[in-house]
Amino acid sequence: MSWNAVTDHAQDFLNAAAHDPSSVLLALDFDGTLAPIVDDPEDSRMHDGAAEALALLGERLGHVAIITGRGVAVVRRLGRLEEREGFGRVVVLGQYGAERWDAATGSETPAQVPENVAAARPAVARAIADCVIDGVVLEDKGRALGVHTRRSADPDAAYMALQPVLMDIAERHQLILEPGRNVLELRASALTKGDSLRALVSETGATVVAMGGDDLGDLPAFEALREMRAAGLTTCAVVSGSAEQPMMAEQADVLAEGPDGVAAWLRDLAAALDR
Repeated sequence: MSWNAVTDHAQDFLNAAAHDPSSVLLALDFDGTLAPIVDDPEDSRMHDGAAEALALLGERLGHVAIITGRGVAVVRRLGRLEEREGFGRVVVLGQYGAERWDAATGSETPAQVPENVAAARPAVARAIADCVIDGVVLEDKGRALGVHTRRSADPDAAYMALQPVLMDIAERHQLILEPGRNVLELRASALTKGDSLRALVSETGATVVAMGGDDLGDLPAFEALREMRAAGLTTCAVVSGSAEQPMMAEQADVLAEGPDGVAAWLRDLAAALDR
């Protein structure tokens, strides 16, 4: 089995979802959860099994959302969201919630480049150029700058060398430095995935809530799930496990073996609705 129920909350969620699918909010991260992590961020693609399962769930669950650090335009394109059956009601919250796209209405937050991000970009580019380890890549996300070390000659050493330099740049330009799996991101928005998840629950009135994620940026969403559970909601934290972030397993109600395991869990969720 490519996923395991770590706590009783995993089965509680499946039971509650099967009992009343309309009450469910299913929220998922993109990279590392719905899509395998790849060397080049532009090569990211949604897992076929996850896409097939979401096509079924999107028409049956009350609400399905993608909450990601990527911009919404990038996720729409890489995920081929507008080409897929069953994705007609999905909501994408990009840049941790600073951007939004609603498939049902086609409304999208206009792309913007904050002044402090634009001002920091040359310094970030210089930091990468000055790094003694080759292969570090800059991803310009508009509202954020992602510095990827995965393709470098020594990803861990490049990450450690760049982190204090980028922290200094972030502080000088009043940006937030967000660490992740072989990536350091400087972003203008202070929103977290926890903020976005809470806002969606308030907006939708969902009482059965699951969030899937794999990285440090997902921790605030998992904390939000615990708060909601304490308030009486049925919640489930689905962790896409990896060797790079083993401590994430401590957050799990469902521990999946990467995006393959997340896809399997989504298929089993769809099957539970048929029982």
